Amino acid sequence: MKKVLSLFLMGTFALALTGCVEIDDTPYEVDCTEFPSHVDCLEDIDPDDPDGPGLINVLDALPTEEINITFWHVYGAGKNELLNELIDEFEVLYPNINVSDVSQGNYTDIRSNTISAITAGTTPTLVVGYPDHVAGYLKGNAVIPLDDFVKHETFGVDLDDFFESFVAENSQYPGGYMYSFPYSKSTEMMVYNKDIFAANGITVPTDGSITWAMLDTWADTLVDPNWDPESPTANKCEYLINFDSAGNYFINNVRMWQGGYTNAAGDILVNNANTKAMLEYVQDRFEDHTFSIPLAWGDSYGSANFIAQDVCMSVGSTAGINYNIPSDGAFEVGVVPVPQYDMDHKSAVQQGPNIAIMSDSTDAERLAAWLLIKFLTNTENTAAWSMDTGYLPVRQSGYDSQDFQDFLAISDNTNYLYYYSLAIQAAYMQNSYFDYDPAFAGAYTSSDARDQAGIAIEALFGGNSVQDIIDDMLVQLGAS
Repeated sequence: MKKVLSLFLMGTFALALTGCVEIDDTPYEVDCTEFPSHVDCLEDIDPDDPDGPGLINVLDALPTEEINITFWHVYGAGKNELLNELIDEFEVLYPNINVSDVSQGNYTDIRSNTISAITAGTTPTLVVGYPDHVAGYLKGNAVIPLDDFVKHETFGVDLDDFFESFVAENSQYPGGYMYSFPYSKSTEMMVYNKDIFAANGITVPTDGSITWAMLDTWADTLVDPNWDPESPTANKCEYLINFDSAGNYFINNVRMWQGGYTNAAGDILVNNANTKAMLEYVQDRFEDHTFSIPLAWGDSYGSANFIAQDVCMSVGSTAGINYNIPSDGAFEVGVVPVPQYDMDHKSAVQQGPNIAIMSDSTDAERLAAWLLIKFLTNTENTAAWSMDTGYLPVRQSGYDSQDFQDFLAISDNTNYLYYYSLAIQAAYMQNSYFDYDPAFAGAYTSSDARDQAGIAIEALFGGNSVQDIIDDMLVQLGAS
């Protein structure tokens, strides 16, 4: 029996907005004559058709009348300044397109606000978000596939110029269609206090990843077991290394330990020997102060404590590199790839949002939105966005451009771009082993799974038993 999609959205998203993970996912049938581009209606269409799958109508030319589009994003004053400059340039190229860009706060805010807009029928034209956000919107037919734009003779783009893992992340949805497009991609890197390491005669390799075994050894020298925050020991730290994102930490560690997390079907795979062994190892390292998370200081990030020299090293997003640099030059900061458990199963989290076009839009608005996406991600602009924000270029041609290569060669640490340059260099050492999370939206979503992964690490830091943590995660995600 057909179930009206708006009612499905209201029931599902109302629960999502409350933060409850037990979302009703009663099976429903979609009327494919009414919603031909819904994911459940595309099984017999080839996403690899070189002429495009024919899922949506793409105009052959941009209409001449005025077109107004709205772009929701998460960027604050600094990044938004560059974004507004790019939008101004875009509007010069297309004088009849007016772009209204609105920051929605953080990623939780933009997901909640978009869900509310979907249920109210007041969505923007295009929105920034993670794949798990898009997977949720997709259940209600709220986003459109972009394949016909990508392959269009006039307005298309060459996906071969985009980094393969970024394209794969945006093509992971059912049927293999691109319901989002790579935009502000990032990963994690590690900063370290070069002065403390030098004072203790330790050289940190800068040509690749270090191992957890090296961290264990360094902790014996660098961690003060009798740390007094009122009278800190010179050239020592309370903890060796902080990991900003507890969720990323769980997921990345599971991959390095060949354990289990989730899959595209939404199965929760954490109840296995390797995942438990990883958690037990990490808990031991929490207890001896080798590893830490921001919860140690009652904060959301460890950057302030890294600057205060409470912790010698810290892992965080490339886009947040400058939060880890002491404004008074108290010590020199080094930047390297994320530590790996071993060199045989390396993993670096692929993160950062993509862009999707919402279904509640006209053909003219969709084309205008696509032209904006294409403009923001062209060779010149993806390089400029990266150099100014710490995100990664999404195109190889952007990375290879002369301006970007000059940026990577910056050696003056008084140049405000210097640390962005170091972060990007560390990021691209990890390019061959970027991993992204499977995105799914059912009774429990991939966003719920990530939240529970972070909660699990915080519970581990708090001293809870590994089995209790696993059991609670399974219960919360309906997998017990």
